[in-house]
Amino acid sequence: MSSANPHGTFRRRAVPAASLVAAAVAVAALLFPVASLAHARLVRSNPADKAQLAAPPAVVELWFSELLDSGFHQIFVYPAAEMSKKERGNLVKGTPAVDPRDRTKISATLQPLAPGEYFVEWRVLSRDGHTAPGRLSFRVLEPRSGK
Repeated sequence: MSSANPHGTFRRRAVPAASLVAAAVAVAALLFPVASLAHARLVRSNPADKAQLAAPPAVVELWFSELLDSGFHQIFVYPAAEMSKKERGNLVKGTPAVDPRDRTKISATLQPLAPGEYFVEWRVLSRDGHTAPGRLSFRVLEPRSGK
């Protein structure tokens, strides 16, 4: 910006740094609307990723960073040996359910699991309309023999 002084010459006026920062933030918000692209991220799980379990779990529980919608959700649990197969079995009994008291949590009941490594894969729908996939693994250990 410039302005004329009483002597008829022009001098530049400094633009406050705060104004430049505010303008840059506004442009970035328009170009990169992060909030509208957010997806539900896994916050924690039971069993935890890479857990070594002495007993097989009866349920898989997943907690997310956003509220989950009541619609489309999938949880698949399968042995690691089936990872490369096109068709995998699913050891989940019934349909995964969002907890009505904690809408960031979804759980699925499992069939009895033998010792071995398993993968849990999911795709959940958050209330903002975005789906989010993910995967974790856990291992059920062989029972210890008593001496």
